[in-house]
Amino acid sequence: MTKRVLKTLYVFSFLLILLFSGCQSKSEPADIVTDFSAKFTSSYREAEYSGNISTNRQGIVYISISSPEELDGISFGYKNGELEMSRENLICSADEAYLPQKSFPSLVKSILDGISQGRASLSSKSDSIFTYNLKNDSGNCVITTDKDGKITGAEIKNAKLKIEFSDIKAVKN
Repeated sequence: MTKRVLKTLYVFSFLLILLFSGCQSKSEPADIVTDFSAKFTSSYREAEYSGNISTNRQGIVYISISSPEELDGISFGYKNGELEMSRENLICSADEAYLPQKSFPSLVKSILDGISQGRASLSSKSDSIFTYNLKNDSGNCVITTDKDGKITGAEIKNAKLKIEFSDIKAVKN
């Protein structure tokens, strides 16, 4: 009888160990933050750019270029299918399709639109970095986020675009 009770306790203990080890918390990605503002640095077709960006899930994107020096002060704003380009007191508006699909601002917007539309799929994760794939017209985009879902970077090798974000601030809507 004692052996039977001990065997039952061993089996029960084994099952408890399996049960509790299977319930350990796994590092699940947070939703990708689509409403944010940040500084960016980017390489695109062998040129280096930097500036500021703000975006939200409704597709409103503002990109302000601060370098290279020749482009300092140029801003691009996308809202409701319209593009507004400005520098100093000069403002020009046009249909969003005015800029070529593979221009720097258009590529960045296409990445952000794809994320907002939920087309980015998780491809790998670690404790603090999550990697997503997003297919768009310019090729496969690899997006990285931190554990809080803030986008830290994106790259489209076919388009020779790599962008990194810093000083990321989530914007509450």
